[in-house]
Amino acid sequence: MRWHQVWDVDAAMAGWIDLIEELDAWRAMNRTATFWWRDDDSVNEDPTIDSLLALRRRLKVPIAVSAVPALTDSLYADTVLAESDVWVLQHGYAHHDHAPVGAKKCEFAGNRARKAVREELNAGARLLRDLFGARCLPVLVPPWNRIHEHWIRELPTLGYRGLSLFAARSAAYAAPDLRIVNTHVDIIDWRESRGYVGLESALGQVVSHLRRRRQGDVDSDEPTGLLTHHLVHDAPGWAFLEELVGRTVAHPAARWLDAAYLFACE
Repeated sequence: MRWHQVWDVDAAMAGWIDLIEELDAWRAMNRTATFWWRDDDSVNEDPTIDSLLALRRRLKVPIAVSAVPALTDSLYADTVLAESDVWVLQHGYAHHDHAPVGAKKCEFAGNRARKAVREELNAGARLLRDLFGARCLPVLVPPWNRIHEHWIRELPTLGYRGLSLFAARSAAYAAPDLRIVNTHVDIIDWRESRGYVGLESALGQVVSHLRRRRQGDVDSDEPTGLLTHHLVHDAPGWAFLEELVGRTVAHPAARWLDAAYLFACE
């Protein structure tokens, strides 16, 4: 996967003034800083999805929820379908780890049989299409943001038009006819507390990706992707999301895009 990912390991801490100054720099160049929002690990109906969707309604921005097909039911689908500007992406199949012992977690690891992987991907796509209809986009979000490269090349043959991982892309297509649009800002500290990373760290990721786009260090056309996991958010995390999106929506140089547009599925 290295050929299309650029990991930002040097994101500095930042505050709200740094974000506004960066957006002002985009405006001074007569450019628009684009964003998109992906929320992972959607499963059966739970109270936190209501909190996520209520926040989206208040902020009036589109969101893409990544649903785990084997763990998603009709009650959850009814909740999502009652909303506007909410798109559904396929979050693997069952969110099971199939990586070899000692390797990082990966559902679509390189050691798996081709038939098994194809059957899971097809079954997952059918399940989500049956539940969500046209709201379900032919876009794969691999669990843990990992997938072996030879499965990436298989995706277009199975009807997928998009792939979404984490980190700045180095090309707009991960394979022929397969758009890639990643996320770049993860508000959860998975390595230690498994809670909200904190204001300065979260904003540091936002400002760093925006600045690198503006300066041409990464693909300037890839929107800055916000990655959330509503099942594990705490109160400070929810508050940060409301302020981040609210401040960007209010800035004339910022614009939030929806997944159907990004993956050319409109």
